[in-house]
Amino acid sequence: MHKIKSLNLPANTMTKGKVLITETTDQRLINGLTAMGFQCSYEPGISQAGVAANIHDYTGIVVATRIAVNRQLLESATQLKFIARAGSGMENIDTLFASSKNITCINSPEGNANAVGEHAVGLLLAFFHNIVKAHAEIGQHKWLVQENRVHELEGRTVGIIGYGNTGKSFAKKLSPFGMTVMAYDKYLDQFGDQYAMESSLERIFEESEIVSLHIPLTSESIHMVDNLFLQQFKKKIFLINTARGKLIAHNALLDSIEKNKILGAALDVYENEDFALHSPAEEQVLKGLMATGKVIVTPHIAGKSFESPGKIALSLLDKISKII
Repeated sequence: MHKIKSLNLPANTMTKGKVLITETTDQRLINGLTAMGFQCSYEPGISQAGVAANIHDYTGIVVATRIAVNRQLLESATQLKFIARAGSGMENIDTLFASSKNITCINSPEGNANAVGEHAVGLLLAFFHNIVKAHAEIGQHKWLVQENRVHELEGRTVGIIGYGNTGKSFAKKLSPFGMTVMAYDKYLDQFGDQYAMESSLERIFEESEIVSLHIPLTSESIHMVDNLFLQQFKKKIFLINTARGKLIAHNALLDSIEKNKILGAALDVYENEDFALHSPAEEQVLKGLMATGKVIVTPHIAGKSFESPGKIALSLLDKISKII
């Protein structure tokens, strides 16, 4: 059995129960929980089995994406009062079953929204200004000026799908570029603001030249971007995904790029991010996307700024303080 080491704390701080922290975190989260009266067990390398063997001892648990807080785990969580997701996506947590057990689920999308918004803008500029392509050519001793004339962003139309924290962050950062920014969110009403006008999905299909995804991964949204979805755009779009890889069927994306139906894509997330476990078909799609010269891929780093852990910690502390 995995034995968890608790931090050495004065006895008078152990009045509200124990919190298991399963991922590397900012020290402010531990300090804040301790100040609230919790005993923190800091185990950033703990396995799924280790969590399962000890979850009955805990009032709270802090997770990222590595630990699955599923029904089986929750059935053993006899004292659990809250699950805190360090980040935004909740797809690894059975929130419905947790709710049925009166366990509160919180996340912290505010914590890395700024970083994600900045990264999405960086990907956009990298593509339209040929930054990745030109850099690679210079590494091959090719100084190609006319071949790398850039496309300006000013005057272009952007469609943002999902207008939560990261969608808003991206829209705000686009404001100096003189672009038309539209946003669609199935679950919000009257959300338009100074950075983006509220739009229907149909209008985004009709007018967008650039599309950026900012929605969670759910049973409804998995592989939302397939051949049918991409065929509905009236213009050749450039697609950005800094949300979740499985929002896109990457074989459909490759097909659309190869057939010149869309301009290209920038992906910070991928359908299967463990490249070592790719099937032959998955490997072929990845190689195909990279071979087009029209795809930029980064390894799920959009929200991984040096600043975001502290912001995530403060966000979680604020929300935990309101439920204990």
